Amino acid sequence: MAIENVIMMDVVGKIKYVDKFAKDIFLFNDIQIVDAMQEIDSGRFILPIREENMGELLGFAQLVSGETMMDEKNFVKTVNKLNELYKGSLNLDMISLAKSENDLGKALGKAREFDGNLVVEYSELKQVNDQIEALGKSKIAYSYLDELDAKMSELDSLENFSYSLGSVTKDNAVRLKSIYNSVTSIVFHVGNQEDNEEVFMIVSPKDLEIESQRILKALNFKPIEGFDGKYTESPKEILEAIDAEIKALQARNAELLKKLNIHLEENRADATDSFNTLSLYANLSIIKKFMAFSDENFYFSGWISKRDKQRMEAIAAKYPEMIIMFSDTNKGSGKPPTKMKNNWLFKPFENLVKLYGVPSFNELDPTPFLSLTYMFCFGFMFGDVGQGLVLAVAGFILGKRGVELGKVLFRLGICSTFFGFMYGSVFGFEEVIHAVWLRPFEEINSILFVAIGIGIGMLFVAYVYSIINKLRQKEIKEGVFGKNGICGFVLYASLLAIVGVNAGGFAVATVLTPILAILAVLLIFIVLIREPLANYLQKNSHLYEEEPSAYYIESGFELFEMLLGMFSNTVSFIRIGAFALVHVGLFVAFQTLAEMAHNGVISVGVLIFANIFVIVLETLIVSIQALRLQFYELFSKYYTGDGVEFRPVDLQINLF
Repeated sequence: MAIENVIMMDVVGKIKYVDKFAKDIFLFNDIQIVDAMQEIDSGRFILPIREENMGELLGFAQLVSGETMMDEKNFVKTVNKLNELYKGSLNLDMISLAKSENDLGKALGKAREFDGNLVVEYSELKQVNDQIEALGKSKIAYSYLDELDAKMSELDSLENFSYSLGSVTKDNAVRLKSIYNSVTSIVFHVGNQEDNEEVFMIVSPKDLEIESQRILKALNFKPIEGFDGKYTESPKEILEAIDAEIKALQARNAELLKKLNIHLEENRADATDSFNTLSLYANLSIIKKFMAFSDENFYFSGWISKRDKQRMEAIAAKYPEMIIMFSDTNKGSGKPPTKMKNNWLFKPFENLVKLYGVPSFNELDPTPFLSLTYMFCFGFMFGDVGQGLVLAVAGFILGKRGVELGKVLFRLGICSTFFGFMYGSVFGFEEVIHAVWLRPFEEINSILFVAIGIGIGMLFVAYVYSIINKLRQKEIKEGVFGKNGICGFVLYASLLAIVGVNAGGFAVATVLTPILAILAVLLIFIVLIREPLANYLQKNSHLYEEEPSAYYIESGFELFEMLLGMFSNTVSFIRIGAFALVHVGLFVAFQTLAEMAHNGVISVGVLIFANIFVIVLETLIVSIQALRLQFYELFSKYYTGDGVEFRPVDLQINLF
């Protein structure tokens, strides 16, 4: 449950091995590729200066980026075509890719032969589909005139009149209707389109056709497509003929599809082999784009987990004269990506952490802390056995269907169920089971004070996280003397102790209060002078990074903000208890409505609706409130989230 250590791997190998090495990288997958040219230009790709490395070192002077040399488009085009033919049922078989030699020429030949055999069948099939599509347009066009008792040949042969059929928007239809009297045409409303446009038939004298067309153009009149001069009968007869043609073409289409599917199944094995090989070479071309090349060598860089170092060394050992080098993250290899490593319980909550930001490589992963506290807070606010089980089942189903948030919902539902037993609540009813702990409405003060106590405990852990993060980053000023460092933590604990011993009426209050007050004042003073104090202890030449007066003015405001924040952060957790009370109160209100109905069926209906309403509404509200506590009260103290997420090869280069 941490952030994995990653190291930079730099490789120099002979060009004749580049395809096999790139294939090993693709199959290994768990590596984030870096542009080798940028690494070399930045001076981070450093070869040891030895006699046996002279050829590789001299190659730096003639390097060419793989970006300018590789082109995967032809591979991708063929792969996509195969995938389209088989409707996405072809998938990369990593096991067969690892075992086979993947002859590119053979795969391309098979793909071209396969494509050539399908050209005739697909050509006729496309022709039939095009005809069906055209007839569909004609059917729509003539359907607007199906009540016309005249032959189309008569309309088409009018000597003094012309007609047109088209659509306008509803607004323009109103405008058209308003100028009926001034339009030099006869206007018939013949129907409506699916996009809410109205269809009109316009009959105009040929002498005034230009004027009519000008008016129609101003109304954005769009002619209906699909009329064909070969149809001369009445619209009803034409529609019957079109239906017969469509039926015949659909039968031919089904026959062609059947033949095509048989052909596809007969050639599935060859198509799968070609798909795998061409997909591999497309991906290898993309991997090689990240490389740099000299006349004899290729240069490759990427981030890997430290635990994978031996595996990569074993891969490199297969290739003669290959040089492989590793550098730690603290030796100037650029900003390392963050590879989060969490167990099955916490893994789904990584998505919530990433909403705020990816943790930096030298920062504690907040996922375990967020997972436990988020589940706890949600269950505390939304405790019900029945409703919790509904959430758990819904989350389980969604999770099985690949919805990541479904896995989070499953865990929240389990916590809700647990607190339901603690509160003795089943689908809102508190008479079914005994409360293991307490009933919120009967112990309002207890539930609110416990909520504050939970918040204080979570804030203590947040301070510890902050201190560890700052010290790991060697930030003495904030880690030791800062408001979220050791001094801030002790100050917060001192202020809580002053309130606690006095509110509790302890006898030692008169002795402890002055001591704790003096300690608090001293810590406030230390936080105020943290910058000059830290610089002095670290023996920096400048005590202040800016003018002392500006520093103390700014620090004074920060102190006020810190003290106010300590109070507001603590009190903010009272919402955990408040929402636990709201959850009960909301259902009590629905129970009252059900009792007022004095009708068994209506009462049951009200209670069912109440549960659905509470589950949907409160799940949304409570999950947002629990997340708000994480982001604003806790993350703001200890988490920066300015890291870069580790992206393995398949996420970097996947085009399919």
